Amino acid sequence: MKIGRTVGDTLVATPVLGRLFAKGQMHFRRRRQRRKDRALARSSAHEAAPAPPAPAPPAPAEPPPAPPPPRQTVQAWLDERRGLHRPLNIFSAPSDRPRLSIVTDSVGESSLFGGVGTALVLGTLVANRMGAVLRLVTRTERPDPGALGTVLSAAGVELLQPFEAVHVPWQGGRDLAVSEQDFFLSTSWWTTRGLLSSVRRDRLCYILQEDERMFYPFGDERLRCQETLAEPGVFVAINTRLLHRHLTTGSHAIPGLAARSVAFEPAFPGSKLPETPRRHAARSRRQLFFYARPHHARNLFATGLDAVATAITRGIFTPRDWDIHLVGRDVPDLEFPCGMQPSGVEKLSWSDYNAFVRRMDAGFVLMDTPHPSYPPLDLAAAGAAVLTNRHGIKTDLSHYSANILLADTDRESLVAGLAELAERARDDEGRAAARAADGICRDWAKAMEETVSRMVSHYERAAEPATTSAATVAIRPLSRCG
Repeated sequence: MKIGRTVGDTLVATPVLGRLFAKGQMHFRRRRQRRKDRALARSSAHEAAPAPPAPAPPAPAEPPPAPPPPRQTVQAWLDERRGLHRPLNIFSAPSDRPRLSIVTDSVGESSLFGGVGTALVLGTLVANRMGAVLRLVTRTERPDPGALGTVLSAAGVELLQPFEAVHVPWQGGRDLAVSEQDFFLSTSWWTTRGLLSSVRRDRLCYILQEDERMFYPFGDERLRCQETLAEPGVFVAINTRLLHRHLTTGSHAIPGLAARSVAFEPAFPGSKLPETPRRHAARSRRQLFFYARPHHARNLFATGLDAVATAITRGIFTPRDWDIHLVGRDVPDLEFPCGMQPSGVEKLSWSDYNAFVRRMDAGFVLMDTPHPSYPPLDLAAAGAAVLTNRHGIKTDLSHYSANILLADTDRESLVAGLAELAERARDDEGRAAARAADGICRDWAKAMEETVSRMVSHYERAAEPATTSAATVAIRPLSRCG
């Protein structure tokens, strides 16, 4: 304190020194203030700047990539695609007597008509001749043991041997017992294919009732079908001489089939000839059977509808004089021109179907294949007039009945055929005379005699010792009923 007063007194006494000292002091204070201002500015800028982001936590370690699924094998893919003709799983089991197995998809209500029913009749007649147990083997649906009785009753055939029924699904799950005394009857190319991979082919016969290649466009399935039809060593029973000729001659012939096949003509015992022809009351309406299967391409459903509709507009069928029945499966609810409303007829039992057919005056049945199919023969056997279409060698069916008319498949030809059909349907006497003179067999035992003998011989040769010759038996001429 004393030093400071002394310096101050001295500077007051010396004005020049005082001014210099004051300037120095002022300069020092300003520098110090600038330093404080800069420090304050730096502090404010630091506070205003955003805080640097916190470091992200380390990412969890990714699991290693899953290995790709194993590739499907070619054989597994083919097995899935060819499910219906997979081999049957079989196991060996002794048997003390012969057994004939009919292998088919189903004997359900919708399957019994036509082909499946014929296979059951043929198998029954063969089993009776061989003294063999008859076994029904189904692959898609469980068998109804009562179906056989329904078919045989309608066919006028009796089974004289024991009967078995078993379900061996194509997906697997059940094996079939087989012994050295087992023989097989396949009912389609796919059941034939499955059996060829499971049993000896000389123990197999095949009932063929359509050119099954026509089920498919040109492609894998058609090729596989063609190869199966051409398999050597399998004896084939072919439904109708017409189909047999189509399959064994000409450009569509199956190589080698003629030498190992026989044709038969089906029988229609449900349409036995009446003592007197059925007559219409004056003003009664005529009945037209239209074969309606919208989901079976070969039945030309749309083509047939168009022809009938045109015939109605031209007055060939009138609502006053005709009832039209659409008979088949999945029949749509339709109305023809002039307000004509047909009835849909589905799911008839065999006996009900036969009774229904006997009420018909006319039938319109399109089948774009070379075989006649059953409905035209059903109707003609019952005395109705029938119109169907030509196809290939199917140009004339008058050897069955003069009541069966044929037309080409263009609209004008079919409409002209329907006009002739309507005229024929109104001629009760003429239809009755044609029916009395027809060539349709009505006895299954007679119709199948040649075929049963040939099949039994085939099976018997298979059962002989291996040293025995297995030469093919020549085809003998067929009787009128096959």
